[in-house]
Amino acid sequence: MKGFAKRLITAAMAVSILASVVVGASAIELKSGIGIVDGSGLRLRAKPNTDAEILANASVGDNVVIIREVDGWYLVDYNLIIGYMSKDYVTFKEKENVELGYGVVESGSVNLRSAPGVDSDLLATLDEGETAYIIGFNCGWYKVQYEGQTGYIRSDLLALTEAPKYNSQTIVGEAPVVQTEGQKLVAKAKEYLGTPYVWGGTTTSGFDCSGFTQYVYKQLGYSIKRTAAQQLTCGTAVTNLQPGDLVFFTNTYTTTAAASHVGIYIGDNLFIHAANGGVKITSLDHEYYAPRYIGARRIV
Repeated sequence: MKGFAKRLITAAMAVSILASVVVGASAIELKSGIGIVDGSGLRLRAKPNTDAEILANASVGDNVVIIREVDGWYLVDYNLIIGYMSKDYVTFKEKENVELGYGVVESGSVNLRSAPGVDSDLLATLDEGETAYIIGFNCGWYKVQYEGQTGYIRSDLLALTEAPKYNSQTIVGEAPVVQTEGQKLVAKAKEYLGTPYVWGGTTTSGFDCSGFTQYVYKQLGYSIKRTAAQQLTCGTAVTNLQPGDLVFFTNTYTTTAAASHVGIYIGDNLFIHAANGGVKITSLDHEYYAPRYIGARRIV
């Protein structure tokens, strides 16, 4: 999978840096929820007390995976670093749409299910070394995308391989990552993952493809035209894709328009769009979309 080796190297570096920190948590432990950092500069510590070593500083809005509660602290995974955060400054979410990046099956095989429960329908089986892209959390289960399907895998069966893309920082002393306008557009677009597809839809009750892109851009103060064909005339044509660019496709539901489908490029050869099944993330190499891709436009 493209970029997977790079993510494993990044994860290995983080583990190496913190090899001396023993916190007793691993991928095999069922996670309890997602945490959203409330306090600015919230410290991640090696132990659950204010005198313990500081491992990282999190910013307001950063996401952490909560493993369990320990005496008024949460044991968390923050940007691939395991440590403790004060419970008083973290909002706990048992269910949350959140992009955590890729997770890997470390051993054996695991089941992808249609709902967060062992009694739900089996959609696929992932073998050791395979990855799924995590887009949410629901009562101990990761919501994931795998080979064009959206389903659920128990959170003790996938190991995170990368930090959430839009978290601020990793190691103490490291400067916060400043988001570009394109990255802000991507972050906004991902808030609507799973929103139903509705022909002609332009609201959060349901989107069609161009209604979705127009809506996302509007949330950040940018006005673009309504249809995919019209949006193909907006901005500037580009070939070096960057997050936030509009990507266009032809010959989807019609052969009469210059462009009949549009989405927003998010990086890593992926784009987010409204299509059958709702708002979702798809690879530009997808067997349906790759031969229909006709170009991209940059608005910001």
